[in-house]
Amino acid sequence: MDRGSPTLSATVTVKVKVLDINDNSPVFKKNSYTVEVSEDAAESFQVLQVSATDTDDDLNGKVLYFLSQEAHGAFAVDEETGLITTSAPLDREKIASYSFQVFAADLSPAAPRNSSAQVTVTILDVNDNVPFFIQDPLIIEVSSRRSQRVLATMKAEDKDFGANGSVFYRFATSVKGFSINSLTGEIQATEPLRDLTQAQRTLIVEAMDQGSPAQSAQGVVVIYVKEVEYNGIRFSRNARDVSIQENAVKGTAVARAQAEYPDGTQKGISYSLFSGNKKQVFSISSSTGEIWVQSSQGLDFEDTPRLRLVVKAETVSSMSFMAVNLILQDVNDNLPRFQLQNYVTYMKETQGYEMPIIQVVAEDVDQGQNGQVTYSIQSSSLSGLFKIDPMTGSITTAAIMDREIFTKTKLVVTATDRGSPRLSGLATLTVIIVDQNDNSPTIPLPQEVRIPENTLIGTEISLVTGNDVDSSPALSYSLQLDPTALGKFGIHRYSGGVSLTGPLDFEEKTWYTVTVRATDSQQQTEANITIVVEDINDNAPAFTHDLYQITLPEHTPPGSAVITVTATDRDSGDNGKITYRVMSSTQEGFYINPSNGTLFINHRAEFDPERPAVNIIIEARDGGSPPLSSLTTVQVQISDVNDNTPVFHQSEYRATVSEDTIPGSTVLTFEAFDSDLSRENCGFDFAMASGNEGNAFQIESSVRFLEGRGFQTVGTLLLAERLDFESKPLYNLTVVVSDRGVPQRSSSVAAVITIADVNDNPPVFTRAEYTVSLSEGAASGTEIMRLTATDPDSTPYAEVQYTISSGDEVNLFSIDQWTGALRLEETLDREHQSIHTVIIQATDGHGHFALAPVIIEVKDVNDNHPFFPVEVLTASIRENQPANSVVTVLHAIDHDTGVFGQLKYYMVERSGKGKDNFVVDQSSGEIRSKITFDYEKVNSFNFEALAVDSGNHSATVTVQVFVTGEDEYNPLFTSTEFSFEVPEGAKKGQSIGQVQAQDEDGGVDGVVLYSLTSNSPYFDVNKTNGVIFLKLDSSSSSSGSSRAKRETRVMTLDVKAHGLLDTSRSTTAQLSIDVTNTNFGLTADVNILLIIIIAVSLGVIILLVVLAVVIFLVKTRRQKKSHDTGNRTPASETALKKLDECPSGPGGDNIYHQTLPGYVADQGGAGGGPYPRGGSLDPSHSSGRGSAEAAEDDEIRMINEYPRVASITSSMQEHISARGPDSGIQQDADQLSDISCEPAALEGSTWFKGKKLGGSLSGTLLSGQLPVYRDEGVGYLGISRGLNISLPKDYPFPEDGKPSVDGSLTAIVASDEELRGSYNWDYLLNWCPQFQPLANVFTEIARLKDETTQQSQNPRQPFQPKPKLDPKPRIDPPPLITSVAHPGAMTVPPKVPVIGRTFPHLSSLRRSPISHEGSISSAAMSPSFSPSLSPLAARSPAVSPFGVNQGPSASMISTREPSLEQSPDHEMRI
Repeated sequence: MDRGSPTLSATVTVKVKVLDINDNSPVFKKNSYTVEVSEDAAESFQVLQVSATDTDDDLNGKVLYFLSQEAHGAFAVDEETGLITTSAPLDREKIASYSFQVFAADLSPAAPRNSSAQVTVTILDVNDNVPFFIQDPLIIEVSSRRSQRVLATMKAEDKDFGANGSVFYRFATSVKGFSINSLTGEIQATEPLRDLTQAQRTLIVEAMDQGSPAQSAQGVVVIYVKEVEYNGIRFSRNARDVSIQENAVKGTAVARAQAEYPDGTQKGISYSLFSGNKKQVFSISSSTGEIWVQSSQGLDFEDTPRLRLVVKAETVSSMSFMAVNLILQDVNDNLPRFQLQNYVTYMKETQGYEMPIIQVVAEDVDQGQNGQVTYSIQSSSLSGLFKIDPMTGSITTAAIMDREIFTKTKLVVTATDRGSPRLSGLATLTVIIVDQNDNSPTIPLPQEVRIPENTLIGTEISLVTGNDVDSSPALSYSLQLDPTALGKFGIHRYSGGVSLTGPLDFEEKTWYTVTVRATDSQQQTEANITIVVEDINDNAPAFTHDLYQITLPEHTPPGSAVITVTATDRDSGDNGKITYRVMSSTQEGFYINPSNGTLFINHRAEFDPERPAVNIIIEARDGGSPPLSSLTTVQVQISDVNDNTPVFHQSEYRATVSEDTIPGSTVLTFEAFDSDLSRENCGFDFAMASGNEGNAFQIESSVRFLEGRGFQTVGTLLLAERLDFESKPLYNLTVVVSDRGVPQRSSSVAAVITIADVNDNPPVFTRAEYTVSLSEGAASGTEIMRLTATDPDSTPYAEVQYTISSGDEVNLFSIDQWTGALRLEETLDREHQSIHTVIIQATDGHGHFALAPVIIEVKDVNDNHPFFPVEVLTASIRENQPANSVVTVLHAIDHDTGVFGQLKYYMVERSGKGKDNFVVDQSSGEIRSKITFDYEKVNSFNFEALAVDSGNHSATVTVQVFVTGEDEYNPLFTSTEFSFEVPEGAKKGQSIGQVQAQDEDGGVDGVVLYSLTSNSPYFDVNKTNGVIFLKLDSSSSSSGSSRAKRETRVMTLDVKAHGLLDTSRSTTAQLSIDVTNTNFGLTADVNILLIIIIAVSLGVIILLVVLAVVIFLVKTRRQKKSHDTGNRTPASETALKKLDECPSGPGGDNIYHQTLPGYVADQGGAGGGPYPRGGSLDPSHSSGRGSAEAAEDDEIRMINEYPRVASITSSMQEHISARGPDSGIQQDADQLSDISCEPAALEGSTWFKGKKLGGSLSGTLLSGQLPVYRDEGVGYLGISRGLNISLPKDYPFPEDGKPSVDGSLTAIVASDEELRGSYNWDYLLNWCPQFQPLANVFTEIARLKDETTQQSQNPRQPFQPKPKLDPKPRIDPPPLITSVAHPGAMTVPPKVPVIGRTFPHLSSLRRSPISHEGSISSAAMSPSFSPSLSPLAARSPAVSPFGVNQGPSASMISTREPSLEQSPDHEMRI
């Protein structure tokens, strides 16, 4: 319809055909099918009809059916109709049901689609199996004397299902005396067995299933009675096995069955087959019993691999049965059968070689090689395209498939077994080739298309038709145009028509090549169409330029070509043929060639500065009709010729520059001139041609106004980089000046730049560090080495002088000022200092210097002798230790290092018994035993040991080895029973008898103590001498019964003899005491005893209350007095006050220590226990100076292992400050060597809450007692009547600074035991000195006079602590004995000594015999202090009549940890 008025319109009919694509899959009517088939269905039985529909058209909607391999070859489907039939016999007993998929696929050649449905086929059972007895015949023997309920059980099986497989039992004929259970087959006797008179009874049992019709079988049960003699016939055995091939021909002998009488005769016996020959396969000779094959039809190994024939032998009076078990041997009588008879598979075309397609599987029910299958493909026209794996049945491609050649193929696959003869089965494989878009479209080559350039737009100029052998999709067309053809041509997408879409211009382009592309969406092809444009005369000639400019050098000769002008005409032929001519010119003398447009000059060219240019008008005309023309102008410029070279004003330039001149400074200025007149030829530029190493300089050209010469171009030489005289002192530059003419002319000149030196470099040593080795024996004046330093500056800045800067404070070395020779001035001592580091300075004398360290390693010489730190090394070993046991380790000290410090240890030849009993390891110094020692034979050894260094210097030490005993023998009483009588009127404490026991052990293990195994209220035993004494008066009560007195009454007790230790051996004896003359054990006595106990208890309670009141009053008074004095006397805590505040565990009961007056064991802590003999704390491990060394070693270990307490309360700091000056000795507050009862950090003044003293003391000591510091952790020891106060781990220090003597022999002897005469003097053999722990030693050292500090004028004025300004806790320095600082340790200035509180009542006690003013040096103590530690380390007894011999000393006491209440904010570490 147009837009005119009136409107005009036209109509056309358009038909659109929709092409089908395969976009629908086949659809089954049901997703799953279920069907039942009887197992006796014949082959090709119609099982199920499936149907699938596809709504697509043509091949896209045609359906093909096939099955999955789960059908196992039992079923097949018609490819076209979908009818599923049976393809093999069915057997429910083998496979009860089948579940497989049926596929429906359309036949689309390019993209086939498929779907599947599940098919479940249930096999219905048919009663096709006969019941089979498990054992037939069943031969049993019974005794008539025994009553048996069940004689035998006949069991039969039926492989059928349900009622077909349900078996019932019965007798074939009625039998008297027996019955059978119809369900279980149990046979029972209905009459007593003793009534059986026959020796043999034969029962025929019939087993019948419940199928329809029913199947039955008969079995035989033969019963023999043991008590009745059987004289009938009998087979020699009940069954025999026979092998026979399943294809045995008629007449083949199987076996021979023979029965006989007991005497061996076989007359009158006839044979028959009783059962098992249902198909009449076998026959038997009735007279000989020979069995042969009658017909081989019933022999099938695959169906029934085993058969059983029951042979019956009978005579007139008896019969017997035997089973012949036939084992069929397989023969190759079954064909291999494929799981599917028709396989269908799809594959895409263009798939490569060896691509798997499908795997076919065939089964052969034969056995062995008869059932092993190999696969092959029958030869056909297309079979060469595929190959099959003969073992697996996997089919792969052998070539690339092309659907354009064939769309599908059928192969016949053969499965062949390996039997003899070989049998084979066949299956059909349909391979459908799925089309792939693997072919490109083709386009027939079109002819050349010619059109005039004035053709109308929209005209169809050509038609393109493409072809594609692929089935789909349809082709589409497009154009590929170069930029010149864009918008001029177009093509219809589906029809291929090419049309003109834009105007053409022959002059613009005379022909076009258009690329036509046909594509099927994946593959494409291209073809070129040539479109020729025919010309018409529609264009005038056109010059390439509207104005031509050319420069003509002066002096150009006549006839020279000036320029060629070019005009083009886009037309062709005569329309485009051009001729040229000169229309006009401003100067005569020029002409042009009419055909090519070349302009010539006909006279010599001269340069005229007034008129340097000539303008010429030229015309171009074509040969068209009518002709067309155009004009252009040529401008000729006469130019000057560059025939003069620029020249420098000077022949050479020189300059001197200091090396510290900053970049950017001007060095030189260059000037030049040029005789040419034109600006181009007389202008010039400057540049550097060579010599500018490192681009140190650069030159700039600039125009300046010069006096008398006007504006001139000059070159300025500038400094671009820093200069270095040491690297390059002189530069030879070549400067070039060039004009700007053509050709360019230039000249050059030399510029010499001299660099002036400055002192800008320090001396440099040849090495950053020097290392040299020097023997410590080198003499003074020895030259060690020469050092060399260089200065790259020039003289005088390069003169180097050497000095020692540092590291030689004691002037051991010197160095030559000018040569750098380092010499030794004093002799060296490697043991004092092994490495010296000397800093050498090299200076140039003008402010520059360099430093280099010289490390002098002092080589060791053997100038030190080894020595032992002790003169006598004491060690111990337990008896009965095996040979090669470690006794101790020798350790000598040699201050030399390296090979001279390596020692070897030997035993001196004159060592006597020691050399025979011990051996020394030369390298480690370990002393080991050679034999096992017996304490009772020998208990000590002395020998000398030798330490030798590599220089043959040696040292000796005396080694004392003590053998410590073991408790090997039990104490033996003189009698196993003792009888005593309590005399009438005996008093409390009176002895009534004595028991005695002896122990063959020696030493402490031989000491015998006595005790009662159970406590008695009437009797007790003396622990040391075994005297039995009374605990109560034995006076008889006047009101006692006279009858009781007339009766003899005896009390029985058990007395035990044992050693000192808890682990000691013991022996018990019975003690019988006649108490007839006493009221012991009578009721009245018990009442009186109870009254006495109650009275005593009340008295003790009243006494404790009175003591508590007194203590409270005393404390109140002291606190008031302390409050009045304030801070004027901040003395340290006294021992009496500490007794109230120290914790105590319950009293110990260690018999060993109870027998030693003044000592008590502590068993209140968790870790308590006696020191092990021979251990590290055993005092016998001495080095000649008692046991202080061992205690020192353990305390050092404790110092190093346990960290100090993190914080100290203010009250604790005040207490610490009152201890004394800090002389580098570990303070009490460090909590390392001070193991006192003072807490590390507590809040307020509460130290221990709720802690009471053990024993019978409460708050104060008994008069005459002094608290004793014990390093064994036992606490305070009292000396008054053996009363002990056990304070574990509590160490208050004596305030007078002197050690106590409570551990002396005098204190031990002065006891109640000794005064009563019952003391056992053997205990004194175990005496040894006691020693103070290291903390006490250091505390006493701290109290000594410090000679380095200035004393106060008033030494008795108490120390006033400074007011606390900083609440931070004080951090003490580390103990000197370990030289290991705690983290964050700080130095602390010495403190003014303080005078502690004294106790006048303690001044009369015994003092240590060692003088505090002694200065005996001790090599065993480390570190060395002044005054010496030796007098402070030991607490020797006042009198020591005995030497140390062996065993544990009296200081070997159980240790206990203090029972402190743990606080989350505080802790104590020991």
